Amino acid sequence: MSASSFRSAFRLAVFCLSSGAVLGACSKAPEQPEFDHGLKKPLVRKLREELAETPCDKAKAQQLAQLLLDTGDMKGLTRVTDTFGEKCGPNIVLLQLAYTANARAGEKELALKAATALVAAQPDNASYHVWRGLSLEALGRTEETAAELQKAFDLHPGQRPILNSLVKTYDALGKPCEALAAYQRFVENAKPSEAKSAEVQEQLQERAAKTSCPAPEAAAPDASVTPEAAAKP
Repeated sequence: MSASSFRSAFRLAVFCLSSGAVLGACSKAPEQPEFDHGLKKPLVRKLREELAETPCDKAKAQQLAQLLLDTGDMKGLTRVTDTFGEKCGPNIVLLQLAYTANARAGEKELALKAATALVAAQPDNASYHVWRGLSLEALGRTEETAAELQKAFDLHPGQRPILNSLVKTYDALGKPCEALAAYQRFVENAKPSEAKSAEVQEQLQERAAKTSCPAPEAAAPDASVTPEAAAKP
């Protein structure tokens, strides 16, 4: 907001409070001043006008969203993403930008909203589960964080960054057996250089020594297979 815009809004507010409101002049709250997009303002206005005519133009919507991100208009970016989604369905690029913008701005609920939409659109994308997990963590919802990071780990059990986040969350919840199981699964799926690294092996041995966990349950036999068939080579 520019200094002149702020002063105008402030003067109107003072007038409404002190004058007894001249017939209808203050019957509704003053409109919020438009976000100052600086040198990008003409292009922002042009793209908005074009999108009003062709609301499902993905290229223009994405260009506008990137401009709004670059100029710091997080609320405007969220509105563009929501409007496009309501009229045209979810757009991955717009949701990615919305998540990035709101996560940076500390808008935790809005970041979670964008991450949740990304997970719904691409449930097999581990990164989006991580983003949603981080958003839940920022809100202090630790149990849900663990569940979301576990989904990401299930998709990519050989990824060290996902392992680290998941184990950290399990440690915070006081679930040593789940943390140990994650390390064991990582060792089975990671590249040999990662699985055999001194740090991973040390963590694995230390956690196993400190933790008494039940042995993993054996897979239940397939009821459709007869004992005779199972005995055949």
